[in-house]
Amino acid sequence: MKQRIDAKGLRDIQLSMMDQVDAFCTAEGINYSLSGGSLLGAVRHKGFIPWDDDVDLMMPRPDYERFLSSFNDCHDDIKALNYRVDANFPRPFTKITDLNTRIVSRNGISCYGVFLDVFPIDGQPSTEEETKVYVDKYAILNKRFYKKTPIYRMTGNPLVALKTLIRAPFYPSRDITYRQIRELIEAYPFESSEYAGAIMGDSGMGTHIPAKVFYDFVRREFEGRQYSTIKDADTYLTRMYGDYMTPPPPAQQRTRHFGKVYRIK
Repeated sequence: MKQRIDAKGLRDIQLSMMDQVDAFCTAEGINYSLSGGSLLGAVRHKGFIPWDDDVDLMMPRPDYERFLSSFNDCHDDIKALNYRVDANFPRPFTKITDLNTRIVSRNGISCYGVFLDVFPIDGQPSTEEETKVYVDKYAILNKRFYKKTPIYRMTGNPLVALKTLIRAPFYPSRDITYRQIRELIEAYPFESSEYAGAIMGDSGMGTHIPAKVFYDFVRREFEGRQYSTIKDADTYLTRMYGDYMTPPPPAQQRTRHFGKVYRIK
């Protein structure tokens, strides 16, 4: 029997998951940071952005690989899911998922539980011009990768489903596309790059940031807890959002990630 979870219950689950991730990373010496709107929330609101409903994390690529190598062995009710462990996973990054919950999206698709997004921080080219090419190429590969997944073909929009059915056979396989994505990002190792960013968060040129920003971490308050964040949050947030301390107008303060959330166990 499914039990509907309200907005407060959703955040309670996310915070419980974050507590477990934070404890694991602290014990293992793995660097991570809140990212995107979650880092903005920590800086501007000391917690969730009031109208936001997801949690984003980022890790330097070496830490990301260490995290994936052992996290699932230490946890039963939450798991790190990605294409390496699930051939039908829709994205090339990782979602830490609560196995006791289920999300039903706005178009009726039910696939995963409550999740935290985890993005690797990878090196990037040094110049804006080269990075624009890099970002555009990733965007194409990411779209191809997603469009070959069963989730995309299950879309509630009949026209999109028909176009996908017609076009999908002409896209390379997911294995090939994933390999192309890895080849693209591995061309710029995090450890030796002047610039870096979590390109898989789909923020385009907003991810082109001096790599040194991702070397130092501090604890910041988030909903009465303390989580890890990059020390120089200002450089990151300014690049991502511009005047990040000024909230957007009310018309843009919209929740966009989750549909209905249920507890299934």
